[in-house]
Amino acid sequence: MTTKVSPLRRVNMNLLPILAELLRYASVTKAANRLNLTQSTVSGALRQLREIFQDELLLQKGRSMVLTERATRLLPDVERVMDLASRLLQSEDFVPAEAKTQFRIATADYVSAIVTSKLGSMLREVAPSITLNLVPTPGTSGKELQLGTLDLIICPNLDSNWRACGISQDDAGFGHEIVMQDDFVGIQWSGHPSHEKTVDSDEYFARPHAMYCRTDGQDTIEQEVLNQLNLTQKVQFQVPYFTLLPQLVVGTDLISLVPRSLAVKYSRMYSISLFQPPIELPRMDLVMIWLRSREAHDDLAWLRQTISEAALKIE
Repeated sequence: MTTKVSPLRRVNMNLLPILAELLRYASVTKAANRLNLTQSTVSGALRQLREIFQDELLLQKGRSMVLTERATRLLPDVERVMDLASRLLQSEDFVPAEAKTQFRIATADYVSAIVTSKLGSMLREVAPSITLNLVPTPGTSGKELQLGTLDLIICPNLDSNWRACGISQDDAGFGHEIVMQDDFVGIQWSGHPSHEKTVDSDEYFARPHAMYCRTDGQDTIEQEVLNQLNLTQKVQFQVPYFTLLPQLVVGTDLISLVPRSLAVKYSRMYSISLFQPPIELPRMDLVMIWLRSREAHDDLAWLRQTISEAALKIE
């Protein structure tokens, strides 16, 4: 009977770190230098890897080498395997100041922009060698948590967002905690005639809008509210990134709705002003979701605590 272990017995696992360096740098020379091996040893390993994967992996292009399509697809999986192997073999005691752990977090672009602005200085002080790999949601996030290739999800605490991650809110296999609360505000160019004035309902729906849209096609909070009120607005732009909206309204007649924390941050960078929209939107709670079976791991407990502390510092 074939098991998951059987293929591993046929492969020299010493090839894995060589494969990782070859894919990272697309260079036999750089991989050899990184691994303190001779170029001939790495070249020999590359020949073996080409046989295993039935693919060239690296192709000569001019004076340099480039990854094949197969190698490009392999790279993120190889990175995850290397990180998991590193965690498996590391000391049981997690010491942030000494750790070189790579954490992988699935979250929205605006959460990345807001939370990481506080996390950067915290990591520099207490865990300078830690790496945070931020990837977008939705997707196969819940499955990745179960596989151990993802450490944390941060998303709105809405049933549609949980479902988009492939998780049920009442699934006992996952732990969760509200990490941040936010509300929506309207933003417009600070050079607009309505700057520092009340934007009433007539003006709000007469002006063009730039609207955030979800990549999975599900309604956003804003769209749900408009549908419930049987209202429509003139949408000129739909973009899947909250962080793009403040840039879009500058120098235009556009109106947009964004989380308040993002609006406050970007008002220091762009000529935008905040106003209270004439429609009432629910508060948005952001939730951290993790795999319950890994809850007690020191490194993941530290990660959740650090993110919670960073969220408390957000204005």
